[in-house]
Amino acid sequence: MKFKLTLLFALTTFLSFGQTKDFKFGKVSEQEINLKEVSFEKDADAVILSEEGKIDLTPSNYYLTVKRRIKILTEKGIDEANIELSYYSKNKNESVSSIKANTINIENGQPVISTITDKDIFDVQVNELYSAKRFALPNVKVGSIIEYSYTKSSEHNFSIDAWNFQHELPTLYSEFKLNNQAYNNFSIITIGDNLNTKYKGKSSATTWALTNIESYNKLKYVYNPQDQSERIKLQADNYHTEGGKKNTMAAWKSLILDIYNDYSTYRNSSAIKDIAQTIPDGKNDVETLKNIVDYVDNNVKWNNFYSIFPRQSNKTLLKEKLGTTADINLLLNELFIAKGFDSYLVLYSTRKHGQLMFGYPFINQFNSVATVVKQKNGQSIILDAAQLNKEQIEFAPIGVFNYYGLVIQKGEPNFVKLNQKLSTYESASNYHFTDNKLILNRKDNFDGYFYDEDIKDENALKRYVTETVDMQLDVEKEDKVVYDKNMYTKSYKATSNTIKSPFYTLINPLREFLKQYTFEDKNRQRKIEFLFPYLFNIQTKIKIPEGYTAVINETFKAHHKIDLGLEYYQEAKIKDNVLILVIQFLLPEGVYEVDKYTELKQFFEKVKIESTKEVLIKKK
Repeated sequence: MKFKLTLLFALTTFLSFGQTKDFKFGKVSEQEINLKEVSFEKDADAVILSEEGKIDLTPSNYYLTVKRRIKILTEKGIDEANIELSYYSKNKNESVSSIKANTINIENGQPVISTITDKDIFDVQVNELYSAKRFALPNVKVGSIIEYSYTKSSEHNFSIDAWNFQHELPTLYSEFKLNNQAYNNFSIITIGDNLNTKYKGKSSATTWALTNIESYNKLKYVYNPQDQSERIKLQADNYHTEGGKKNTMAAWKSLILDIYNDYSTYRNSSAIKDIAQTIPDGKNDVETLKNIVDYVDNNVKWNNFYSIFPRQSNKTLLKEKLGTTADINLLLNELFIAKGFDSYLVLYSTRKHGQLMFGYPFINQFNSVATVVKQKNGQSIILDAAQLNKEQIEFAPIGVFNYYGLVIQKGEPNFVKLNQKLSTYESASNYHFTDNKLILNRKDNFDGYFYDEDIKDENALKRYVTETVDMQLDVEKEDKVVYDKNMYTKSYKATSNTIKSPFYTLINPLREFLKQYTFEDKNRQRKIEFLFPYLFNIQTKIKIPEGYTAVINETFKAHHKIDLGLEYYQEAKIKDNVLILVIQFLLPEGVYEVDKYTELKQFFEKVKIESTKEVLIKKK
């Protein structure tokens, strides 16, 4: 795990280790030497003891000076000694310089310092846009303290990711200072619960500091932990175009018009009409759409490059058979239009890239393009032509759904909400007792984001719904996941050779799944983002064996429903000597406002309690 300077994140403040402030290179404190673990994150492999950042902002560029000290706590943490400092190297707009780095080990009670030299630092081209300074600290082992400093200069002072207080590692002390000598006014955007709580109402602050910050891996219910981290952005208040300064909406209008005109130069409607005629019409809209999707999927492939600008015409794309997200979505969009559908292109930011800030119209907020097509019934489908789901075209890659996209069109800017379709999971299990065996036949049907091709086939079911009878079963026959009737299907048969037990325990098949829902934020200020909305419908049938009876507590039946639309139901009943267990759970939306956090917490706490209730089949 390499320490990378990217957008990062955090949560609650804890009191623990005395923070090291204004540390001097090569000089460590007794507290730092004796630190063995992080009190508020005991599984941490390393910890940032202290870090300091300062930006000097000028009219044309900025200079960021960073100083950081890290303690290695485990063998795995030694990887933190591999440092990578990335910068935008195209046109030489950015650079990283003045690198200093030490490893400090305590031997016989005395510090032993190992220092890197210039020959230990490598300048590496990462891609066509970015380079990185890479170096490895020497003589690093468990207990070592590593420290480094550097200066980054940049001409990109329109929108600046100024400082991250949270990282992949927990941080004991993080401080940032701003020295603004630029002519323009800059908005200071603070992100994160702790930062906004501590500095609420202090708009004139020029120094910010946080202590005892958990790693961003601990943050729950966010699409992108790095994007939601404790951090500071700087944003120029004025937007310059060829016509001079403009307000926010005028700037968005200019920006999207430029992009629209760029796309227009790559369109070729007449050629696309000829291709569209070769694609057969289906019996209905969905079938026609699938035929178009099949054509694109069979003729062009994604080169794994996200782009918001096309690089080649449709004709060239079909010849080269390889293109960016912008190239392939432009082709899909034109084919939809040629086949008589209402379709348009949308700029968006993937979940990994971060959420849009509407108040700041700058192009690098976006990193990809999606295609929206309207069916004759008025329903819209969102697709990413570069990553098509041929079987379920209504389920675009999950990263597309990151709140809003911006329509590529003339005229006023139009932001559209990118809504996810509900994913459904149906599970049916039948248990049967023989003289010396318990036999299970199970069949699960699921669509949407309950299945992805990367998961191993044998693990497709274990992530969500467990077995009802609490005993070890061995799979005898297992079918592969297949797609049938608009859903994925997996079936198997399992048995247990066991002496008859005096009782059998039946557990809730969603118990383990529901355990993941914990709500521990004390001062949450972010929206609650679930991975995707879903519906579970689970039924288990067990023929009660002769000489046994089912024991169902009268409190087992439960039904919880709240105004937010979440609903949970469970029931156990006996019909014709068959015990039937029914579980249903609906999470209708992927995102909820922060003021609903307590209501969601109370709902899930009730549901988790219900899921612990059991049913017994025991001898009479």
